[in-house]
Amino acid sequence: MFQFLINIFYKSSSFKLGLFYLCTMSDFKVFFDILQENLLNDEFVKLTLSKPMRKSEGLLNVYVRLFKVEGKEVFELKYRHSEENTFKQFSLDALTVELEKLLLETFRTATLFTLSQDLIVLVSKKKLVSYRDNAPSFKNKLPEIPMQS
Repeated sequence: MFQFLINIFYKSSSFKLGLFYLCTMSDFKVFFDILQENLLNDEFVKLTLSKPMRKSEGLLNVYVRLFKVEGKEVFELKYRHSEENTFKQFSLDALTVELEKLLLETFRTATLFTLSQDLIVLVSKKKLVSYRDNAPSFKNKLPEIPMQS
């Protein structure tokens, strides 16, 4: 199923306007659809953003974990800098906006770890989005840990 979706959305439409790159939401539609599907199926393990465009800015990685707080899903993002870590919490809607911004402006790779497979999202220098799926890295969900603040 994922291979079919990947073939459909392999080439994305993006264009450059001044210093900003504008990409349609469909560039990341496959990624967000698979994320939502895995959340519904309770297969989400974690999400990692890596390969920063500019290491000199100090942000090395972003790690996303899912927590249940008072019956609601809360996503905690751990921003790993060279000197320290910062944490922020997001709802699913706010998370998709933040992930799209980070992938367009800061990182080249996102890896969605699920129990069924790993999905790798690659963003080229020209802001073209491509997808690759791998065998799952995890057979079990991560242990519960307290949410950082």
